[in-house]
Amino acid sequence: MNRMSQRGPHRGLTLVELLLVVALLSVLLLVAVPGFQAVQQRLAIRAEAGRLFMALNLARSEAVSRNQPVTLCPSDYARSGVVRCGGDYRRGWVLLRGVHTAGTAARDVLLRAWAPMSPTLHLLDRAGARHVVAPISFMPDGTAGRNRTLMVCSHRLPALASWSVIMNVVGRARLMRAWGECPREAVV
Repeated sequence: MNRMSQRGPHRGLTLVELLLVVALLSVLLLVAVPGFQAVQQRLAIRAEAGRLFMALNLARSEAVSRNQPVTLCPSDYARSGVVRCGGDYRRGWVLLRGVHTAGTAARDVLLRAWAPMSPTLHLLDRAGARHVVAPISFMPDGTAGRNRTLMVCSHRLPALASWSVIMNVVGRARLMRAWGECPREAVV
C-alpha cells in the first residue's frame, strides 16, 4: 500500500495567512535593520583600528629588523599610484624606509601600502578635534619619539564607542575601546 494515499489531503497556505506572514516579516525588518547597521559600524570601527594597529606593529618591527628608520604616513597611493606622504589616513597609508615628512615624494623606498579607510569612518586625535595627518617614524631601536592616540570613530553613527590605537614613546602600540569620545558634529 502506498503511504502517500494514507495521509489526508495536502493543505497549502491561504492568502490571508500568507499576507499575515509577510506583514510580520516587514515589521521585524523595520525593527532589526537599524540594529544591524549599528552592529556593522561597530565591526568596521574595530576592524579599522586593528588594521592600523597591525600597520604600526609592522612599522616598528621593520625599523628594528632593518636597523634603519621607517615611516608610516598617510598617502593616497592606492588611488594615485604615486608614493607621497600627505593628506590624512582616511585615504590610506604607506610604510616607507627612512624618515619622511608630509609632502615628500619617495622613490624605491615603499615597503607596504594600505587601502583607504571606509568612508563612514574617521581617524582622529584623542580629543576628537582633528584628523590625524602626521607621519609616524620609528627609529632602529623601535622608539617612536612621542606618545600618540589615534581614535577611529564612526561618521555615520557618532554615538558608537570608538576604538583607539595608543602608542607610547617607546613605540609600543595597544588597542583600547572607548578611549576618548567621538565628536557629534562633522570634523573637517
